[in-house]
This record gives sequence, C-alpha cells and structure tokens, in this order.
Amino acid sequence: MLKNKVVFVSGGTGFIGSAICQTCVDHGATVIFSYHQNQAKANELMSSLPNCRGIPIDLKQVADLTQKIEQLYQEIETIDVLINTAGISQIMPFAMLEEEDLDEMLAVNVKGTVFLTKAVVRRMIKHKKGTIVNLGSIAGHRLLDVPVHYALSKAAIAGFTYALAAELKRFHIRVNSVIPGLIEGGVSSGIPEDLAADFNKHCATGRPGTGREVAELVCFLASDRASYINGQNIFIDGGI
Repeated sequence: MLKNKVVFVSGGTGFIGSAICQTCVDHGATVIFSYHQNQAKANELMSSLPNCRGIPIDLKQVADLTQKIEQLYQEIETIDVLINTAGISQIMPFAMLEEEDLDEMLAVNVKGTVFLTKAVVRRMIKHKKGTIVNLGSIAGHRLLDVPVHYALSKAAIAGFTYALAAELKRFHIRVNSVIPGLIEGGVSSGIPEDLAADFNKHCATGRPGTGREVAELVCFLASDRASYINGQNIFIDGGI
C-alpha cells in the first residue's frame, strides 16, 4: 500500500508507534521516525527494519524540532505521509492535578503535535500532496475512568484533525485520525484489571485490540486506497 512512499512517524519507539513503523515497512515504505529517550528501542528498529532511520526529537522543544525537520528536508525531497503517534500519559487524579502536570501533557500531546505537523506540512503544501494521520484515543470521546488531562489532550486531536483537513483540502492533503480503544500492550497495559474486564465485557469483540490492527488501519488511511477518506476521526475499538 505504501510502496515508494516516505513516511515520518513521530513517537516511533512507542508501543503503537513501533508497530506502525514495522507495518509501514511491510507495505513498502521508507520510514523515518522520531524518538525522545528510548535509544535502545530506536537502535532495535533501525537494525531490524530495512529503510528505517530514527531522529531524536523532544516535542516540548519547538525550535529544536522545527530545525531538525528543516535539516531533514535538506537531505530528502519530500515526506509523503506524516503519522503523529508521539504522546505521553500520566495517572493523576483530577483533585491532585497541578499546573505543571497539565502543561507537560499539553506540551507534548497537543502543542508538540501541532508544531511538528506545521514543520512537515510546509513541503507538502509546496508539492500540493500528502497525507496526515493523527493518533487519538477513546479516552477523549467516551465516559471512561481515565486521567482528565490525558482525555483533554486526546480530545483536542479530534478538533485539530477536523480543522486541519478543512484548511489543507485546497492543497490536496488529506488529514484523518485513528482513535484506538483498549489495546493490548503500551499505555493500556497499565490500567487496573477490573477496568480492562469491564471494557471487554462491553466490547462487541470481547477483547482488546493489537498494535498491528491499529497499524494496518493507519497504513490504509495513509495510502492512496483511502483517497476519498478525509477529515475523519475513525474508531478502532472493537465496538463500544
């Protein structure tokens, strides 16, 4: 699906991010991924996947991330697909939430995503083509027992997707988001057993999803096969 495409994956060393990197390569893409601190996982991806390289980027540092994307564009002509998966989570009851907790969550999950997209999309606009897939979360769309500031940050991604799709349509750039439910591994692995059991009880498929299942949907949306899908927030939650 992605043969001869250059794909940039933010947060490539994360659980879903690494599954997306693997799946993009399987579908023929050249993958460039960003990572923050997990050098060991970055090395593993680069050594195990062909046509895959990593760039250290701290999404909280807007000037630095912008410079690194500009440097990347000095080496390559274009990025065909941007997949925004980078994000953080934090278990924090609302009554204990401090200003710095909210600031950090929004700095990475919202502000970092916005400005990384801005840095990448400039060249897409020049070429009048490109595809962007954002990674949201069911936490921002359902009545769930999740940290409030995390849910807030992920709900913002849905609005960002809608507005960006509307603005970039004249440049033939599609923007969609994928909204996973409970995914086995990664962030979801830390939730209490009773909450996981309750989710599975009310889930039509009766089980959590896998990183590969999310990655396959992301790759489809990134591909030309999804050319008539734009401005959508698409759930992959097993039926909640």
